[in-house]
Amino acid sequence: MKDFPVSSPKNTTRLVRKKMEHPKVSSFKFILTWAILFLVALFFVQQRIDYTRTEKKVRQLMMEKRKIISSILPLQLEERYLTKLSNVENIARNSIYLRRPEPKQLIEITGKTAEKAP
Repeated sequence: MKDFPVSSPKNTTRLVRKKMEHPKVSSFKFILTWAILFLVALFFVQQRIDYTRTEKKVRQLMMEKRKIISSILPLQLEERYLTKLSNVENIARNSIYLRRPEPKQLIEITGKTAEKAP
């Protein structure tokens, strides 16, 4: 037995039968809904792919930075070693046999500009 709504003076609702949609319209709604869901999913997948690519690029750049820093460190240490005056004097005397100039070889420079000889 079917259940019918209670009809009383207070309840004025009526049962209205809806008109069935055309099959083309319902198919269009179904296709449109799935197309929208597909586009949203595609958007999120594309973002994830971009994120992983960016993460990989950052990792590669960090490795390159670490490699460059490790190649610069020995050069900095060598620069510090070679710029110490005592080391420069030792290298000059021992390696290339330089010696201190004699007093007559020294030229004293004053604050005045030097005049050119004719």
